[in-house]
Amino acid sequence: MTYALRVLVKRPGFTLIAALTLALGIAANTTIFSLIDGVLLRPLPYPQADRLLSLWTSYPASNGQPDVFSPPNFLDVAARSRTLEAVGGYDDASFALAGSGQPESIPGERMSASMGRVLGVAPQLGRWFTAEEDESGQAVAVVSDSLWRNRLGADPQALGRTLLLNGRAFVVVGVLPPRVGFPSILTQIYAPISFSPDDRQSRGNVYLNVAARMRPGVSVSTAQAELRTIAAALAQQYPNVDAGIQMGADPLQSSLVGNVRPILVVLWAAVAFMLAVGCANVANLQLAHAAGRQREFALRRSLGATNGRIVRQLLTESVVLAGIGGVLGLAIGAWAVPAMAAQLPSAFPRLRDVGLDARVLWFTFAISMLTGVLFGLAPAVGSARRDLARSLREGSAGAGRGVSHRRMGRVLVTGEVAAVLILLVGAGLVLRSLVRLSAVDPGFRTRGLIAWQMFLPPARYTNAPAQRTFYRNVLEQVASLPGVQAAALAQPLPFGPVDIVTDTGFAVAGRPLPAAGQSPQALIARISPTYFSTMGIPLRRGRGFTEQDGETSQSVVISEALANRYFAGQDPVGQRLLLGRQRLEMQIVGVVGDVKHINLRADTRPEFYLPLARFTPGAAGLVVRTSMDAAALLPALQRRVWTVDSSIPANLAAPLERVLYGSLAPARIATMLLAVFAGITLVLGLVGVYGVLSYSVRQRRREIGIRLALGASQREVLRMVLGEALGMAMAGVTIGIASALLLSRYLESLLYGVKPADPATYAVAALAVPCAALLAAYQPARRATRVDPASSLRSE
Repeated sequence: MTYALRVLVKRPGFTLIAALTLALGIAANTTIFSLIDGVLLRPLPYPQADRLLSLWTSYPASNGQPDVFSPPNFLDVAARSRTLEAVGGYDDASFALAGSGQPESIPGERMSASMGRVLGVAPQLGRWFTAEEDESGQAVAVVSDSLWRNRLGADPQALGRTLLLNGRAFVVVGVLPPRVGFPSILTQIYAPISFSPDDRQSRGNVYLNVAARMRPGVSVSTAQAELRTIAAALAQQYPNVDAGIQMGADPLQSSLVGNVRPILVVLWAAVAFMLAVGCANVANLQLAHAAGRQREFALRRSLGATNGRIVRQLLTESVVLAGIGGVLGLAIGAWAVPAMAAQLPSAFPRLRDVGLDARVLWFTFAISMLTGVLFGLAPAVGSARRDLARSLREGSAGAGRGVSHRRMGRVLVTGEVAAVLILLVGAGLVLRSLVRLSAVDPGFRTRGLIAWQMFLPPARYTNAPAQRTFYRNVLEQVASLPGVQAAALAQPLPFGPVDIVTDTGFAVAGRPLPAAGQSPQALIARISPTYFSTMGIPLRRGRGFTEQDGETSQSVVISEALANRYFAGQDPVGQRLLLGRQRLEMQIVGVVGDVKHINLRADTRPEFYLPLARFTPGAAGLVVRTSMDAAALLPALQRRVWTVDSSIPANLAAPLERVLYGSLAPARIATMLLAVFAGITLVLGLVGVYGVLSYSVRQRRREIGIRLALGASQREVLRMVLGEALGMAMAGVTIGIASALLLSRYLESLLYGVKPADPATYAVAALAVPCAALLAAYQPARRATRVDPASSLRSE
């Protein structure tokens, strides 16, 4: 070890370059591993988390896509299951928290009391609410550790204190431990779901998420088999509603983080390629250095040192060098991990579990040691196999020395070029996908739009007339605000809370009614008359709603997707739809353009719009179009709404352009990281080309001198060296293209509007890499043309 340190200290330039090269690769791997470990590998913060499941249903009308439960089906599963120890239901909720300061919308969950048994987490203070409190609708709540600290001052006597939520006083009965939340750490309030008598009977009212804890010793496959049996029994018992229903289960952790898994796996593969290229570069440096130490190794062997001892010495030097790179990489990672986490959206799953801890430190140590072995093994073995007599005869310079090292160097550079091309293709595909996604038309004009999701306190707005009065007063106040061009209401808002987006079955009047459970589904929105003009949604046919479409209106407006699918070749205006299980008859009065509701990537779904005046919701989104800067108008807009009701939280108000930009955050961050990793890998690859050719020119100095002495022109020497670079590059490109075609299919779930085998992306990468390699090779090639034939021959 001491000797290895002395050797590295004697070569400060080599040591610094090699350590920094390794540090970049190790830092990237440490950063991405900290994310993967916190999100995918670390168990959920619940006891025996491997026994937790997420349950789902599916119906024929949804083409087998997983869906949530109705309360009766949830209760039946809980009562009939023998493999599940506890079954709990939960539904996303937003609580308007009033008190000191401005009202704030707090993310929460309405859940059954059994969720406490499912999660198995004991509150740090107090208890979970009981089944009796749940069934009787008691106003009790369990709060998160962060809310306890921020709103209740971490008061150990907080139990029994009240929080004014949605206009109703809730008694705090429990405080969860730190870093524990469900289904997200952002969730801060947990209240009883308290099914109404109608909820318990309505099997068509599908909105409930369900989680369960398996009994000890039960496997996931056993639980899934039982759920299939229960689903078959329900389909037979309730054929009018549950015909064709299926049920299944997935591990809860997979369900909570499954949508980010492909991104993380791709990023980890990218940094693995990056580290491999760094190792190849350092291996080439080691090869060049080992070639200059052949006489030293020969003398050692002549004095009795075995090949194994020389290999161990060289590997020790490599591992020490990798350790230095690991320390530097860890220092870079200590900065990069929080910097990366700060760029991720707050809703990114398990984000607070991401950080440098003992597991990440052990990973960094292990990857550093493995790196040392990987880049040190080939030079060590190659040096140990060197012929003793030949090494002593050639000394520190010789024409025959280094041929095998040059060959190995070219192989390594070819592999580097292949890895560079793979990463460039991956980054290019994801970049093109992001460009296509950013160009998707959401169906409305985003510039100058403000969206404000408002939840009315149920205790204050107990009926539809009170809700309509509030909405009318808000529109009057907002419309008179300077700078406001138009205002409207809608439920749900595009790109608003996902849990508010609902769909319902329908049928076309005059056509055969679909079988039970097989009615086509469409999204349903309730809007005020000015909604289409405010949003800039084009009217394709007929008319929109007017003020005459009031509490008794039978008018419905449908989307273009619904019209094309169910009224192809017909004029849908004047046709009638039968909505929901009650077959409510409505007349189509207009057709409007399609709108993206959940995200830009999702396929456009059929949708119909109902008049808000008749179907008045307890929550609605306010949309405002302004000629001013949207963000600048927000404070004045908030004050106007608060003149109607000062308890309405304003933290859900934002310019819609910003909301859409935020919806692209995961794709944007993944693209940025892939581009950075690909760029660094490209630079490392070019350094590899430069280094190998520089070494080759030095080793072939006598050959080049002879060529020049025999009449070869400088142009011919230049072509010879550049040809060597181009040969390595083209071999790497060939291998890289073949590998990229095999690997790019794993990117398919991340791409939008781009095929994994996109010809343009491959063509650009295949052209860019050889051109870059020639640029990197130009300086060594120019140096070769300046070789003095006489001096090179004399040096031999």
